[in-house]
Amino acid sequence: MKTLFTNANILDIEKGKLVLGSVEVTDGTITNVGNNTNTGEYDRIIDCKGNILMPGFVNTHCHTPMTLLRSLKDDAPLNEWLFDNVLPTEAKITPEDVYWGEYLGIAESVRGGITAIEEGYFHNSRVSEVLKKSGMRGRIGIGPAMRDIGMSNVEYLEQCAKDINNSDKVQTSCFIHAVYTTSEKAIRESIEFADKNNIALSIHLSETEKENSEHLAKTGLTPTQYLEKLGFFKHRCLCYHCVDMTDNDIDILRNNKSSVATCPSSNLKLGSGIAPIVKMFHKGINISIGTDGVASNNSLDMFKEMFLVATLCKVCPNGTGILPVIDILRMATINGAKALGINSGEIKTGKNADIILIDIHQPHYYPHDNLLSHLVYSGKSSDVCLTMIDGKIVYENGQYNIGEDIEQIYKNSNQIRARLLSK
Repeated sequence: MKTLFTNANILDIEKGKLVLGSVEVTDGTITNVGNNTNTGEYDRIIDCKGNILMPGFVNTHCHTPMTLLRSLKDDAPLNEWLFDNVLPTEAKITPEDVYWGEYLGIAESVRGGITAIEEGYFHNSRVSEVLKKSGMRGRIGIGPAMRDIGMSNVEYLEQCAKDINNSDKVQTSCFIHAVYTTSEKAIRESIEFADKNNIALSIHLSETEKENSEHLAKTGLTPTQYLEKLGFFKHRCLCYHCVDMTDNDIDILRNNKSSVATCPSSNLKLGSGIAPIVKMFHKGINISIGTDGVASNNSLDMFKEMFLVATLCKVCPNGTGILPVIDILRMATINGAKALGINSGEIKTGKNADIILIDIHQPHYYPHDNLLSHLVYSGKSSDVCLTMIDGKIVYENGQYNIGEDIEQIYKNSNQIRARLLSK
């Protein structure tokens, strides 16, 4: 399959500017980035009409099937939200529910320009099935079970890895939920499993002040210091949230070249706080952006997340500052790709053809003299008119090409939600 995008305002994420030109895609790879003079035979030529062609968003922290729990419990702090509401409802979720919840989230993701995700949930065989069937690029986190499942942690990890069955677009990481939900034995076993299988590690880290203070009182160490002691950071690590971080914690992440997934909407909704992004940025930490699950967000909208990262860093009580919009765009694209270890995140020859087209012929993008700023401060997920993953168009102008009918996804999601909420 050979596709040519012409008359595009191409976002050069490295140089931080828009360049008018064309992009050639052959099968799943970007094969040429030029100046609209490409010639040859193509299966399709798409006239971008001056709209912005940019790398797709990489959502580095999500529990996608939680679309089924959207607005389950709003206006509650993390502990009440999680232990009193989310976990009891999740206990009713079946593998079939996960299939349709994942599909609902994939539809929302491609509609908003997300082309890769870091997934963390359960019934991983169904999650993997949907990712492969829909065409979404993703990394699925497997980790020690948070409840009795009739087998050891190592047996469970091995079974989950087998269920996922890695492919070109779907990979595995080792996901430890948090230090407050996982025993030291299970964490050590997960580290050993990651080392044996040469896969990355990820974790919810220092999401609240409460998490840190309780762990400090119990062990004399912050969660970050505790994980360093266990050897957690010797692997390629992705740490979610990182809201309540000491200077020493930040140094540990920097020294171990760990990545961070900041999730501003979720942290605000649950009253968890504001991550010290500016401090981490100036320490050279690779910062990416995640939405978290829809139950704590309540959407998979990377435009909203970019806006919040850009604005909250100006008022963060733990180190304020201003970050250029191009760095926010990098967090949502190339930094996310680096965090997940995928060959995406920029429009460049040899990269995966994970590309989105943004309609800038709308009032909130005018005047057209500062379009990068408009993307971060004015953009909306509804501005995405085309999403391509690995050279395949999965969304275009209201039409979904993700392996299931969108109306069937909506119907099944409503039926599952009604059952979950029934007594």
